Amino acid sequence: MLSIIQALSLAALATTVLANPLPRQTHHLKRTCSTGPDTSSSFLANPAYSAAANNAVTPSGYINTFTNLHASNNADGYQGYTILPAYDIASCANSCTARPSCQAFNVFFERTPPSSNSYNSTCSTATIKCVFWSGGVTAANAVNTGSTQNGFEIVIAGSNGYIKSAIAASPGYGSSRYLGNNAISAPNDCNGKNTYMGFQIFSDAPFNATRCAEACSAQSAYNIAHPGSDGSKPLTCQFFNTYETFKNGVSQGQRVQGW
Repeated sequence: MLSIIQALSLAALATTVLANPLPRQTHHLKRTCSTGPDTSSSFLANPAYSAAANNAVTPSGYINTFTNLHASNNADGYQGYTILPAYDIASCANSCTARPSCQAFNVFFERTPPSSNSYNSTCSTATIKCVFWSGGVTAANAVNTGSTQNGFEIVIAGSNGYIKSAIAASPGYGSSRYLGNNAISAPNDCNGKNTYMGFQIFSDAPFNATRCAEACSAQSAYNIAHPGSDGSKPLTCQFFNTYETFKNGVSQGQRVQGW
């Protein structure tokens, strides 16, 4: 069994959501300034945005990690984003599922100017973004509250986060389970023997469970090729646990432990 853990203290490591998006058609929700004040505060208080977030149905195969925040994620392993024509969680989930590297996604309303050349306009546009990540999205790493560009305030509302409840099985291993902010401390086996095989830390690439499976299998192969002098049966990796570790809010890498 493979267990994927994303600690709630995940820090900001990836490219901001304002980076280049994936190829897509752009859809905006136009606002009419005559209906009321078009300010960042009125955008944040818009009941339609909070209603869309609060009433969203969690897609099958995913876990809802936060609801209706005024911030988007800055998580590990940025995978790009698409623009949605509506606040459609299922559509975003389907896009994430179709991407092997996508393990989580964030959907939100973003207050943007009508066009890239009209930052001084008082009329805003609500853009619905679906952002993909290879690491976990949590309330703790939902730290992007927007920005001010040429005097125009960009803010975020109705932000929801979702993570896959089961990461795709790695070659040679069975199904996985998302354990939230928890790690495994396995007991001895039925013979009272400690089967812990040690750990490795990866800090040179985005979160990747398959890499952990390869490390686990490689350790098994090494143990078989180098048996102990006491004639005992070599330990082989039966399952592993992987998660991200942090110190003072700074990532220390992806840790994998095998048994």
